Order: sequence, then C-alpha cells, then structure tokens
Amino acid sequence: MNWQSDETYLKALCGGNSGVLREIYRRFAPQLRSWVLRNNGDEDDAKDLMQDALMAIYDRYCGKDFQFTGNFGGLLMVIAKRMWFDQLSKKKRRQSIRKEELYGQLEEEPELEAAESAMLEKQRMDTLARVFDLLSDQCRQLLTLFTEGKKDPDKIAAQLGIPSANAVYQAKHRCLARWKKLFYQHHKNDS
Repeated sequence: MNWQSDETYLKALCGGNSGVLREIYRRFAPQLRSWVLRNNGDEDDAKDLMQDALMAIYDRYCGKDFQFTGNFGGLLMVIAKRMWFDQLSKKKRRQSIRKEELYGQLEEEPELEAAESAMLEKQRMDTLARVFDLLSDQCRQLLTLFTEGKKDPDKIAAQLGIPSANAVYQAKHRCLARWKKLFYQHHKNDS
C-alpha cells in the first residue's frame, strides 16, 4: 500500500466517492471481519463495526484542514478495534449487572482476578530472586548453568570443581531444596 492510495481512500471517504468506497470495503472488510470473528463477534457485528469505524474516520478527519500521511488500513483497524473493545466492555458490564440482579451479588471481574494473580506471581518471582542471592556462590553458579541450558553434568563438574557428574546432580538437588526452603520462609513472611 502506498501513501498516495491511503490519502486517496481518505479523500474518497470525505467526498463520498462510491467507487473508491467499494474498494475500501473490498480491501479492508475481510481483514476486519476475520478479526471480529476471532474476538467474540459475528458477521453482523463485523459489518456494523466497519460502518461505524468509517463514520468515525469521517467525523474525525473530514471537513478539516488536515494532511493525512498515515496508513489508512492501520487507522481503520485501530479505530475499529478500539470501538469493538468498548462494545465488548459495555456488553460485559450489562451482563454483570444482569448477574447481580439474578444472584444478588456481583461476581469478581476476570480482569481483577487476572491482575491479582499477576501481582501474586510478581511477588513470588521477586521473592525467588531475593532468596536466590542468599544461596552460596556455588549453588547460584550451578543453578544458573542448568537454567542457561548447559546440562552436561561432566562439563559443569569440571567448571565448578565438583568431583563427578553424580555429585553435580546431588549438589543441584541440595541447592534446589535450600532455595525452596528459603523461598517458603521468606514468602510466608512477605504475605
């Protein structure tokens, strides 16, 4: 897509050029339709969204002294996606209100649960990183080598001065057990 054709699309939309408007639909509607179908919509939703997005572009950019230098398809998709997510959000709020009316209480929002879950995961990861520093130098080196994909125990043994591959596995097991113990001690205190 070149910049001139993008500007031509906007001018045609603003001028009501039906031939180019058909071209806009032919070129961009299938992509938008596919996206809507993948995001909890149907054929009618896709048609309505295409029309609404074009109207939003018209309202925003037409009739103003404006030099368009962007990608028309990108602009259309960004506006359409924002509008679609707004519609889904409104739909979700209406469904939540209906559930509250039916059950007398509002169920927790999935976004809230996801945010809480992400916060807990971050706390766990922060605690793991903090207690990792409490391990001995050899344990930190050994576990780092294993996580970096260097899993040849003979090479690790030679690098760290451990007598054998079997001793490497035993040391790894002890280090992981120590790390786990430190994690639970500190994580319990952080909670």
